[in-house]
Amino acid sequence: MALDRTAGFDMLVQISENELNNQLATAFLAGGIFPPSISVPVNAGGVSGSADLNFDTPVADLDRPRPRMGLTVPFSNSQLQITAPLALTVAPIGGAITVVDSIAMVTEGSNQFATIDFNAGAPTVNVAFDPASVSLLEPLLDVAGLSLTQAQNMMAGVVLDQLQSSIGRIDLTPAIPVVDDTDATTVFDIDVTTVNDTTALDRDCLAFGVRMSSDGGGNINNVTSSLIPAGSQSLVTMSNFWLLARVMRPRIASSMGRPVTDFDTPLRLNRSIPAPGGQGTLRSLEARVVGNRISVTGRATDSGSGWSAESNFSFFIDIGLDAGAITVTATTPVVDTDVDLAWWVWLASLGLGGLFGGIVGVIIAAVVLAIVEAVAEGIADGLISDGISGAIGGLPAIPLGPIGGGLTLSSIVLDDLELRSSIVRSVSVPVKHQGGNIGLGGFSVDLDSGALSAGVLPGTDLAWNPASGLNAVGGSGLTVTGTSFGALTPVQISRLPLATSQMSLGLIPLTWPRWFLFMPHHEVVFGMRTSEGRLAKLRAWRQIDQQGALHLDWITFDTPTPSLDIAARWSVTERGEVTHYVAKDCSRCRSSPVRWSGVFEAWPRLTAFPVDYEWCLCGQTLEQGDGKVKSAAGIITYRLEGRRLKIATEMGQSFKCELCVSAIDARGLELYTCIQLNQPGIERRCRPCKPTRKDVSVNLLPVAAELAYWRPLLPREPLVEVDPIG
Repeated sequence: MALDRTAGFDMLVQISENELNNQLATAFLAGGIFPPSISVPVNAGGVSGSADLNFDTPVADLDRPRPRMGLTVPFSNSQLQITAPLALTVAPIGGAITVVDSIAMVTEGSNQFATIDFNAGAPTVNVAFDPASVSLLEPLLDVAGLSLTQAQNMMAGVVLDQLQSSIGRIDLTPAIPVVDDTDATTVFDIDVTTVNDTTALDRDCLAFGVRMSSDGGGNINNVTSSLIPAGSQSLVTMSNFWLLARVMRPRIASSMGRPVTDFDTPLRLNRSIPAPGGQGTLRSLEARVVGNRISVTGRATDSGSGWSAESNFSFFIDIGLDAGAITVTATTPVVDTDVDLAWWVWLASLGLGGLFGGIVGVIIAAVVLAIVEAVAEGIADGLISDGISGAIGGLPAIPLGPIGGGLTLSSIVLDDLELRSSIVRSVSVPVKHQGGNIGLGGFSVDLDSGALSAGVLPGTDLAWNPASGLNAVGGSGLTVTGTSFGALTPVQISRLPLATSQMSLGLIPLTWPRWFLFMPHHEVVFGMRTSEGRLAKLRAWRQIDQQGALHLDWITFDTPTPSLDIAARWSVTERGEVTHYVAKDCSRCRSSPVRWSGVFEAWPRLTAFPVDYEWCLCGQTLEQGDGKVKSAAGIITYRLEGRRLKIATEMGQSFKCELCVSAIDARGLELYTCIQLNQPGIERRCRPCKPTRKDVSVNLLPVAAELAYWRPLLPREPLVEVDPIG
């Protein structure tokens, strides 16, 4: 065995930093891994208020002491609102949150997974505002008596609290089944670490050491470099020792009907045994990894009346890939046979050559078959089919990243056994709508629904004007990219600025159709953020043979979108005379007229701050500050301060009404939501009746006819005469 690149583990899995980030970004855009936004109260250092943070795609970095990982989460179009010691709203703000914490394997039941557990240690959290936000913040913070450092530390404390109380942990692998059994192709235990490549190549990676049995070895601290081949994003390597000793050895012993103790590790016969095939004796057999092949050598003997034969043989096992499937093949054996004949057998030897060759051939053929079947069963069937290739759509048998669901094999290299492949992701960003349109005249399209119109309507994202080009409308934005339409991914789109509102006519190629064989076809490919906040990819061209008609194709991804909620909290501020009574069901009740106070707060998510709010109560638009609203039950007083509304009823006044709020963000996106309010003027509270003594019901039933005259036969005791007293 020439190499040992697995640090003593049965299997070594490495995932590049780039692949890790692509998986994190895909999961984030699909609505997982990390929340797209948070809205949290702020109460630290004598400052109270709230923070609304809109997050962009998180980025992991492994340039940390092992096994720590950094996670940078950019935020933009966000807001910091301070209510005390001074009312102050700062928007839009942007920057980055950097969280550094350790990666560890955690066992839950019969599963293991790699995770960053924010409650298991002491994560480091830093917040840094971008230069534009610093320019906006510093003069306003001075008024509030705060420094920039204090503001950043305050935000870091808020984020840390959310990480520990709301998010808890970030899993870097799905749950991986682990089991302690005798099958060498099932996972027993996994270790994890990081590799920080300090060279100019910066080939950082996440590394997993996998043990397939309880007596497996390995030291994860010995994994100090990335072994991922150039041009690849991952590596799965299986040790030579595991392949020979754990996979092939027990299967070869079983196929030959021998105990596994007849073979030393990694794979060498330690005694003479009956040759497979039922004839002769197998004296030696050994398998080793040589270069990119498994070399098998052996010696077999046989004898009969007046003769004996000894054959030394050798052949190679090749493990390859054909149409995505693993193949196991053997070369033609090289055989050297010596035959010893008695004189009388020698006289007839001219007729016995085929016999001796046939005997040796049977022995060697049986050995070759046993070894090939052992490799095929152990590798191609047991591990690959069930654990790796077959893992697509299910739980992978090995750690392949946060959303790694399987492998697509491209090649196999032996010494150690290396599966060169790409990771198949178990999660993808769903498609909201896909479509296309051809138009000679102007038209508009709503990319979220696919609706087409002649003019710009509410919800329109893109408008085509044959005289000027394409225009992003309704708060949408676009960016032209050099990536082909088929190759452009949601992750790549999320990293584009998406801030341009117009594409001039000159940028849209006037070209021949794609099916035209002898003329070139050109198209412009661009990404967009729709008016509802989704990501989309588009391509466009003007076709020569159709008088310059615009061809537009699009795919809109169902990424997280902005939303608006109203948080409500009611409390009784004054209570009138209390009346006690017992209800018909014996519940003990009390009632009293009350005065209600309601506090409501608008919580927009994924909107671009600052946000303008407009409230409506009982069909009447509210003005900022103090005011009154007429309702069917009387006058309702209120106080409105931006996103917060407080209302109060009169004593004993029932209140039933609709409360609505509209929010228009910095991009012009309008969100609207309503809730129903229904508060009784008389509050009733009852305690259920719980009797302390059970009622007993007695029912008298008629006696059956055959028992109507039955009387107990009491034994008669003899009368005893008793002397009277006195």
